[in-house]
Amino acid sequence: MTVYLRNGLSKKAHDEVPIQTLEIGIINLMPNRQETEEQFISLLSQSEQNVALSFFYPETHQFRYSSAAVVKSHYETLSNGLKQRMDGWIVTGAPVEKLPFEMVDYWHELQAVFTSFSEQKVPVIYECWAAQAALYQQYGFQKALRARKLSGVFAADTILSKSHLIYGFGAGGLFRMPQSRHTDLVLPQSGLPSELEVIASAPEVGPMVLADSLTNAVFVTGHPEYTQYTLDREYQRDYQRGLVVDPPHNYYLNDSKEQVNYSWLTTSRQFYRNWVGQVMQKKVVKNL
Repeated sequence: MTVYLRNGLSKKAHDEVPIQTLEIGIINLMPNRQETEEQFISLLSQSEQNVALSFFYPETHQFRYSSAAVVKSHYETLSNGLKQRMDGWIVTGAPVEKLPFEMVDYWHELQAVFTSFSEQKVPVIYECWAAQAALYQQYGFQKALRARKLSGVFAADTILSKSHLIYGFGAGGLFRMPQSRHTDLVLPQSGLPSELEVIASAPEVGPMVLADSLTNAVFVTGHPEYTQYTLDREYQRDYQRGLVVDPPHNYYLNDSKEQVNYSWLTTSRQFYRNWVGQVMQKKVVKNL
């Protein structure tokens, strides 16, 4: 279906948004904001519903990698976002995972937002660092710094087949997702709270997707929005900086690193199609 842009760096013209359109807010914390916008636009265009996207930024963030003036002229503040009636939210990853959560400059602002989402039970997807941050905020789950960066595409060996998020997938490695992070999620040895379930996992990466049945939150430890060459660009960037990094696992087709296996595209489209379908169902029920 069609994706309409309420704002954002990718917005080029004014579009008339149909009435029966899902309103999705995206808190875009990635440094390459326009690329991230385009990734989500591409993914959500594969859903079965029309979607209108609005992009938001934390006011307390001290910008380093992009012009604050540009972002502020194209995005809305989180405080304004909470005043709007969004049908669902997406919170992206952020390049701050090596910092303690409390050291992130916009942490207190995000805490308030996460709490609001939980109280309203609005459907939300937290990705990568945001997933770790939200699980820390809501459950006190810790993260652990890895000795080497985890990068690559990994297939789930365990899935919770009853979950609507996994509709269309079966066993046998059909559910694949890019991972790109320096930290791992640490689950409590005492077990998960009753409302929280691991939806998909892989031995190399641990939980890939978790879902909270009470708050309608989904926690994704990877980057399903990544396009074909995103991992390659990250690897080449880190290598040029002289960092000790491994080539992304299960990604390059040969040792020359000139071709990549875009093996997760179908997974990402279906996963977000399933989530958007859930958001639409909850909107219909809410309006009854």
